[in-house]
Amino acid sequence: MRRLLWKWHGWLGLFAALPLFIIALTGSVLVFKSELEHLLMPEKVLAASETRLSFTQLLRSADEALPQHEILGWQFAPNAGEADKLYVAKQGTYDWQLLFVDPSQGSLLSQPVGLSHYLLDWLLELHYTLLADHLGLAVTALVSILLILLSLSGFILHRQFWRTFFTLRWGKSLRLFLSDSHKMLGIIGAPLFLILGFTGAWWNIEHIIEEWHEPDPKTLIVTQSYYNKQLDVEALLTQATQVIPGFQTHYVRFPDKSYAGIHLFGAAQDRGALRSDYGSIVSFDDKSGQLSASVDATKAGALYQFVDSFRPLHYGNFGGLVSKIIWCVVGFLPSLMALSGYLMWRARRKPQTRRRAKQTIESPSNRDAKEGLAKA
Repeated sequence: MRRLLWKWHGWLGLFAALPLFIIALTGSVLVFKSELEHLLMPEKVLAASETRLSFTQLLRSADEALPQHEILGWQFAPNAGEADKLYVAKQGTYDWQLLFVDPSQGSLLSQPVGLSHYLLDWLLELHYTLLADHLGLAVTALVSILLILLSLSGFILHRQFWRTFFTLRWGKSLRLFLSDSHKMLGIIGAPLFLILGFTGAWWNIEHIIEEWHEPDPKTLIVTQSYYNKQLDVEALLTQATQVIPGFQTHYVRFPDKSYAGIHLFGAAQDRGALRSDYGSIVSFDDKSGQLSASVDATKAGALYQFVDSFRPLHYGNFGGLVSKIIWCVVGFLPSLMALSGYLMWRARRKPQTRRRAKQTIESPSNRDAKEGLAKA
């Protein structure tokens, strides 16, 4: 049974090696996506000051600056002095685009571009779908499941890991060194691999199911505004804090043909480390502005709260800089393990190939052929 498990572990790892290498490498980089954006494009992601205009003023300024676009989503900056992200679609299309807005002045810091236009957003798309749209989404879901299976099978195979955990046989052979380092990295990262694999698989499978039931995008083409432009949206933000005490809005979803209502996604200020910034929702009628529904993540069912914890657990931002560094470093280990696993497979294949070649040369038929040539 153990021999069979070794074989399955090896073949599953070999099958997942390349996509796992890409997913782990990009995921490790994306842990610090916000910090890297500050470094690579400060002119787009930094505001002129830490003050904010009212949301009503910001929305009207953006509408005036984008007469050919409809605003579909507004993501508030996580920190003072940073730019908000605005999601729009051009009239006559349903292609979502991204731009940055200075919340201290209401001015646009960039023009609308595709969601994967910027380098780090392109890396996010690569991480999430391998740039292969729905097919890539299914592949990354499968690789996430394989990461879970590899972590569990590796732990079973090395369940007495403490005996040789710190052993690295440097002077023996490359194969032994790779085997020791592969085992060490796997044991160190196994708990986090299980978390990343499970949350990644859950999200991707959920997304695939949602995409399966979505209407044809051609039927969602934006042709008009779908909410009352005279609404005082700042008042909606204030009302949300009364519905859910301490509620902070992090993202506003505006309506389109398939999505009625104005929905405020956020969280209570004292929500706890393992709750996402978007788990609580307060919804309003898009014409009258009347409260229509609300979901307080802290009072929701166990399954809802469990899924809500996926975002901080997957991104590693629940413990500040310390947890992000751990997630960045340990999240990169599958890339190293994919590489070491492939090299071990190559190292095992070479002796087998040489043995087969030698057996072929020394086979009776080849010996007879050689003798015949010698006599001739």
